[in-house]
Amino acid sequence: MVTKEILQSHYREYAAQPEEWVANMAATKKSIVKCVVEELNYHPREKVRVAVLGASDKRYLSIHEKIFCEVFCQPVEVVTYDLDSKHLKDAGNVVEHDVTEPFPQTGFSVVFSHELLKFLTPSEQVQALRNAYHALQTGGIAMHVVHAPSLYGTAELREWQYRVDPNHLLENVANEAISGRLLRFESESNVDWLRETCVILFEKR
Repeated sequence: MVTKEILQSHYREYAAQPEEWVANMAATKKSIVKCVVEELNYHPREKVRVAVLGASDKRYLSIHEKIFCEVFCQPVEVVTYDLDSKHLKDAGNVVEHDVTEPFPQTGFSVVFSHELLKFLTPSEQVQALRNAYHALQTGGIAMHVVHAPSLYGTAELREWQYRVDPNHLLENVANEAISGRLLRFESESNVDWLRETCVILFEKR
């Protein structure tokens, strides 16, 4: 896992991103969530509880809530887990937590991560997927989103970040009777490297 010092530097850099970048990321995220939900025909009937793993910028907290409210057409409760929550100060429903450890809360309808896995070593990626699955309620879904830099190690991947091998991750968690699959599609993004999308998907039976 990357150090808190590196993360804090990353957060400062991200805070300087213009609103146009954040707006494009919001549109990208929403297109991905919508695609997954439609593919699964997933319509939670009870109160929707969402765990978001990681948020590089405080602006994403309200964006994530808005996305899931609009996609599910109902109010949602969103909890954000982040290893270092200082950059999310004064925000509600933020829990400082290492996702390689069991989650302090369970019973989520959805667990969502967007480019989180590149911040974790391969073994830590497996731990995060396992913990996310166990935090789901029966019938819940976990979607872990990665793009081309994480998949192929292209120039956008920083030297301190890690590649993601979705097939290898699925093989590892399958050894623990956790079954998942991959969804691949093009997101609706204005940024080339955010278009190719791979979602590591789990449904808890």
